[in-house]
Amino acid sequence: MSNSTVIEATYENGVLRPSQPLDLEEQQIVHLNLLSDPETNQHPHITQTANVCGGRPVIRGTRIPVKALIGYHRMNYTSTEILEGFPGLTTAQLYDALSYYYDNQAQMDADMAADELPQLLEKFDLEIDDNGVLRSASTR
Repeated sequence: MSNSTVIEATYENGVLRPSQPLDLEEQQIVHLNLLSDPETNQHPHITQTANVCGGRPVIRGTRIPVKALIGYHRMNYTSTEILEGFPGLTTAQLYDALSYYYDNQAQMDADMAADELPQLLEKFDLEIDDNGVLRSASTR
């Protein structure tokens, strides 16, 4: 049975630099197991993929955007109410979404503000007339 030791090291410009000196014997075989970056594991239930929901953060394995869950949270829905509205969503996934939001609040708030009606109307040069009909703002 082999003895196992965990050594933290940084790989930079082709060189693996241990955080502390290693006491190795000549010709000793060393096995490396690469661990994921702790930053990527900080929110294990959240992922971002360019072709899913415009690259915005979603619950891993779903197309549920984090911002949708945050919207319900902001409207004072309880965790139980939010989970009832998203069958299959786990409590851990919901709380990870909330944690992700609070860890990235400024960026998330800016992203959600860009999706509000006034910003969308301006972005696409649209207006809503007195009858509630969406029209091009440039064809007045």
